Amino acid sequence: MRANQVFTPNDYPTYTYVSRNEDRLESRLRDALDTPGEIVSVSGPSKSGKTVLVEKIAGRENLITVTGAGVTSTGELWSKVLNKLEVPTSETETDTDSTGDGTQVGGKGTVKVPLIAELGADARYTTNNSTSRTKSKTHNRGGLDQITSALANTEKVLFIDDFHYMDSDMQKRTAREIKEAARNGVKICTASVPHRSDDVVRSNPELRGRVRAVDTKPWSKKDLLQIAEIGFPKIGVILKSEIIQKIAEEASQSPQLMQAICLQLCYTKSIRDGVESRKSRVEVTEDELKQIFEETATKTDFASLLKIQHAGPKVRGTERKEFNLSDGSRGDVYRALLIAIKQDPPLLSLPWNEISKRVQRVCSPDTPQAASLSTACLQISKMAKDLFPEQRIIDWEGEPTSILSIEDPYYLFYLRWSEKLKDIATPL
Repeated sequence: MRANQVFTPNDYPTYTYVSRNEDRLESRLRDALDTPGEIVSVSGPSKSGKTVLVEKIAGRENLITVTGAGVTSTGELWSKVLNKLEVPTSETETDTDSTGDGTQVGGKGTVKVPLIAELGADARYTTNNSTSRTKSKTHNRGGLDQITSALANTEKVLFIDDFHYMDSDMQKRTAREIKEAARNGVKICTASVPHRSDDVVRSNPELRGRVRAVDTKPWSKKDLLQIAEIGFPKIGVILKSEIIQKIAEEASQSPQLMQAICLQLCYTKSIRDGVESRKSRVEVTEDELKQIFEETATKTDFASLLKIQHAGPKVRGTERKEFNLSDGSRGDVYRALLIAIKQDPPLLSLPWNEISKRVQRVCSPDTPQAASLSTACLQISKMAKDLFPEQRIIDWEGEPTSILSIEDPYYLFYLRWSEKLKDIATPL
């Protein structure tokens, strides 16, 4: 079996699917999809396997998946669905009657043409004592009504991924329309991230009581370990427990990232395929593990964001104070904060006490003042939102909680293992 069949960061994990039975996710989702007229809202952290869960329960062959990202009208959204259903943009129906010499011939056909307004035509011609009359009528796509006709009371599921990427008005319009489709027998499922998991409910108060929430939790280290423990034996690989533990820790609660690291380990060790019945122990050195992580970090690119965050906002007046840092560089509060975030252990949620302790460890002998550090937390969050308005990468929640939350595990992994911070460093 090939390694890229076992570890699939960008596809359904046929051989390494992990059922998180303790949360009853599968049974809850199955119950929701089987309840007539109910809209299912799946919520979970970014890169946490929401789509894979829906594919597992609904069946990949039954999913009609579209994304809310970049969609500005419901017409555009339903057009995406009709494209998936391979419905032509319009159909022209033609009727032809021919008469002559006492004989009448009729014909009828349908052809695909570009999207145009509905029209009719009537033509006559006479040849060799015969007359022909042609009538044509063009039917355009019917939007959600046509989708409802195609999907109602079937096992097909209309899956609107990234529902939270649509703006508020678009969400409201979509919510009003999917309410009717669900009432008419269409199975509908939406997916969003936790801070926006009630968007479809907020958008249309009438949907309350019609929406079933299926909230997935972040993956535990135990869950992530199962991906490696199931997958590596299938290609005849036995790894030391501490290597698998380290990989799961770096995956930062993301099964997708865990899959990517495991696949890169295979590539780094030149393991392209293997046989489950012939297992052998594979040694991975610290240098090789570092290489695996660094290579995996190239699969995502936050270089532009990191450069902006490192520079901080433009300074007016006095230059920001610089500090000697533990990596042998010198920089202001923004570089100090980024280096602190990347310290061991990798954490997606950093309360104020943890941020302060880490900054103190990386700065010597002076450290930034609390007010300056708090402002830096706010600013790096704002920069991420400005550069990626449709994504949620890092978020600062000020007083009284004062927590820095990294919403995208790939950002933390990139920060820890790419060479970007090193490349833009100012040496001591």
